[in-house]
Amino acid sequence: MVLGSSWLDLDDHPFRSCGLVTFGIQFCGFLFAYWLQTETFYDVLGSGNFLLLALWTYSSSSSSSSSTSKCLIGTALFCASRAWLLIFLAWRAHDRKGDTRFDGVKETAPLFLLYWMVQGIWVFLVSLSIIHINTTAAATTEVVATTTSFQEKLWMAMFALAIGLEIVADVQKTWWIKGGRTGGFCSFGIWKWSRHPNYFAEILQWWSCYFMAFSGSSSSSGGFGSSSSSSWVCLLSPLFTMWILLFAGGTGLVNAEGQGLARYYKSKEYAKPYGDYRAQTSILVPLPNALYSTLPLWVKRIVLFEWERYEYKETKLQ
Repeated sequence: MVLGSSWLDLDDHPFRSCGLVTFGIQFCGFLFAYWLQTETFYDVLGSGNFLLLALWTYSSSSSSSSSTSKCLIGTALFCASRAWLLIFLAWRAHDRKGDTRFDGVKETAPLFLLYWMVQGIWVFLVSLSIIHINTTAAATTEVVATTTSFQEKLWMAMFALAIGLEIVADVQKTWWIKGGRTGGFCSFGIWKWSRHPNYFAEILQWWSCYFMAFSGSSSSSGGFGSSSSSSWVCLLSPLFTMWILLFAGGTGLVNAEGQGLARYYKSKEYAKPYGDYRAQTSILVPLPNALYSTLPLWVKRIVLFEWERYEYKETKLQ
C-alpha cells in the first residue's frame, strides 16, 4: 500500500505522521549503513531526525493564526538541545575513532536494524511534546493570544537552564579528559556537586518541555484542564528519558554506577578519594557538598535517587 498524503497529515494525525517519518528515516539510514558496513552516521542521523521533526512541525504552525511565541521559543530550545547533542556525539565519535557499541553488530542485518529502530523509538518519544506544541497551534483555526503565561515562561526558562547545564557539564568533562583524567574521576566544575550532572540536565529538559507544552489556561493549547489525551501520550517523553538513564542496562546510571564502580573501589589509589567524593556528592541533582553530606539516607533514597541498586557491592569468589 502506497502512503498517500493523508498518512502524513500533521493536522489530523500529528503523532502518526511524525512516527512514520521518523522510522522511515531510520530505516533508510540502516539500509545505507548496512550496505557500507559503517556506523559513522548513526548518531548524526538520529540527531538530524530530531531537528527535522521540530522544524517540520514548526513550519506547519508558523503559517497558522494561532501560532504563539511558545511554538517559536519551544522549537528554538528543542533545536538548540539537539544541535548540541549532534555536535557532542560527532566530536566523541571522531575522538574515539569508532563506536564499540557496534562491534559484531553491523555485520548482522536483523541486529543492526534493531539498533536503528531503537534509535527511532527514542527520537519519536522524546519529540512528543514539541510535536504537540507545534501541531496543536497549526490545527487551531481561531486567533489566540500570542503572549505567554507565567507558567509557560517559567518552564521555558527551566528548559534553557537545563540545556545550558548539559553543555557546561559535557564541556567540563571533555576538558578533564583532555587534561589527562586528573584524579581518576571527574570532580571538576559542576561535577563537584553532582556525579552525573549531564543525566540530570537531560531529564530536566524533557520534564520542562512537557510542562511547557501543557501550561496555560486555554484548552486549545492543551492545558492540564483540557480533556485532551495528548497530555498522557506526551508523558512518555520524560518518562522514557528517565527509564533510559535510571533503569536501562548498559547505559545511564546502571552502567556508570553499581558494579561499574569496580574500577574505583578495586584501585588502591582511588578507592578512598572516590568513597569520600561519593559520600558528599549528589548522584544527580547538583547540591552543595555540605548540604548533601548532612542529609539523612532516607531523603537521599526518596528524593535524590541515591538508590541501593547504584551502590557497589564487592563480589567474593566462592
